[in-house]
Order: sequence, then structure tokens, then C-alpha cells
Amino acid sequence: MRAITTYLILSVVFIDGTAGPALAQTDSNPPMTNAPTAPKPHVVEVEQPVQPSSMPAVPAGTSASKSTGGEMDAAKIAEYQKRFQDGYALEQAGKLAEARTIFDGILAEQPQAKRSLLEAGRISFKLGELTRADDYLEKLHEIVPDFPEAIELLIQINQALKRDVKVELLARDFRDLRDSGKLPDLTQSLCFVRERIHLEAQDIVVSQFFDYTKDPNTVYMAEVYDANGLLQRRILLNYDATSTAALRARDAKYQSAEVFSWIEHKMTNGQVKEIDVYLQIFALPDYDKFRSAMLAILANPPKPIYSAPVDAGQNR
Repeated sequence: MRAITTYLILSVVFIDGTAGPALAQTDSNPPMTNAPTAPKPHVVEVEQPVQPSSMPAVPAGTSASKSTGGEMDAAKIAEYQKRFQDGYALEQAGKLAEARTIFDGILAEQPQAKRSLLEAGRISFKLGELTRADDYLEKLHEIVPDFPEAIELLIQINQALKRDVKVELLARDFRDLRDSGKLPDLTQSLCFVRERIHLEAQDIVVSQFFDYTKDPNTVYMAEVYDANGLLQRRILLNYDATSTAALRARDAKYQSAEVFSWIEHKMTNGQVKEIDVYLQIFALPDYDKFRSAMLAILANPPKPIYSAPVDAGQNR
């Protein structure tokens, strides 16, 4: 990890490519107002018709044939619902390929069956078939542009495909949808999952926050889970409004600067026991630079510039 660590030093301290001030030492104890336990991402779904089954409902779009324009009778609707529920049961049982075959059968007859597009895309993503997953979910996104779960999955898929421009456009659209107030649940959401990194013995879930200038002032959050799904570590890049104001007041040439802190929540049995602040930077890194620096911190944490224990009552 030596190469990554070197990159961390170059890209984190001087992230904007200029010779910025040394590591912020505005006072002996950097403010901790920006280091609460970050909330978990919240994903909402478009409302679905109520069904007697506990299975997810087949979305609107199967009640009328788009190819013929004719109305579908109740028996045919019931047939599609039964087929979907069979496919979903297989999916939940881990029989992903078999489940997708059922969803593909529905889509061959009803290309705009939204829930089948969603589940087929989700399955393809789990199987690592990224291009195929993208095809399903792009179709869903075209039919329902304001479907949050489809947008979030498309962001993760295109991140894995290294389509940086596409990811940024989707993230912008997602932020605009949230700010529009069209979906109240989404408006209450603070962040979305941008990437899932699968390593040999652990998984990293990286979330991006919609607005880092608002509480909890987090830009990105990386959560590390072990093979049993237990949260082990949490790395955050947080905006530090107090240090930003102090830096701008101290030196006129930094009037456009923003201060961000690298923070780790140290965990025991899934609970935060200690918060370490590693270093501060003076411009917002793009996602690739954050990702490289985050992996370097996980591999070889630098010496903290501030540490504080967390009382049990602070964990949420």
C-alpha cells in the first residue's frame, strides 16, 4: 500500500494542486461539532399498489398492454402478479438466475413492467453483470425518471463501470429530485450509496451526502463491514465550518477556501467507541481522490491530530 499512501500525502494535504497552508492547527483541540455518528443512508421507493401478498407489488404498467393499447383482463393481471411473486421468492432464496428468467419472461410480454425491470436489474448487479444491469435500470429510469431506487442503483453501476461523467449527472439529477420536494421521504434523506467495494474479507459501502453544508456536514462516508455483516470501521470526510471561517478571517487569500476533516469512528461490536481526526484539507476532493485517500487511511491510518472517546449514549 506504499504507493497509495504516498498519493494520500500529495492529494489530501494539497488537494487543489496549490501550496495551501500547513495542516490546520487553528487551536490545540479541533472542533468536534462536525463529527457525530453519521446517519445510515435512507432509500425510498415509488409507492406501489397494495397487494394481498407480502411480496413487493408489480408496478403499474401491467394493467394495460402497451403494445396493443388494450385493457388487460383480471385473470391476466393475476397471472402476471403470480409470476412476479414466484420470481421474487426465488430471488429471496438466492436463486438469482432462475428469478431473472421469470422477470425476463414478464418483460418479453410487458416491456414496461417496472418492478420486473427493477428486480432484473438488481439481480444482474448482484451477479456482476454490470452492462446488463445498466440496460434494465436505464429502461426503468426512462419510464419513471423520479424513481429514487433506480437512480441510486444506476449510480452504483456506473461507478463500477468507471463512467465518471454519467455518475456525476445522475448524482446531480438525484440531488435535484430531492430538492424538488416531489417525494417527501426522499427529501428527508441525507445521503445515498455511491459505491459498494467488495474485498476478500470485507465490504465497503461508500455513501455520498446531498449537501455537506448542512448537518451532519458529511461529504462522503465509507463503512467497512466484515464477512458477517458487522460494522467495523467508518471513515468520514466532513466539512468544518468553524475552521473554514477562522481560516478566511486570518488570511484574505483563503477567502474561497473550505476546510474538510478526515475522521474515523473506531468501532467495537458495531458501536462507536472513539473518534479520531487525522488531518485537514483545504479544498473538496473529487470522488476518485477521496476513494484513494480513504483506502490508504484504512490500510495505514495516520497519527490522529485529535482523539476523543464516545460515551455509549452518543451512539445512534
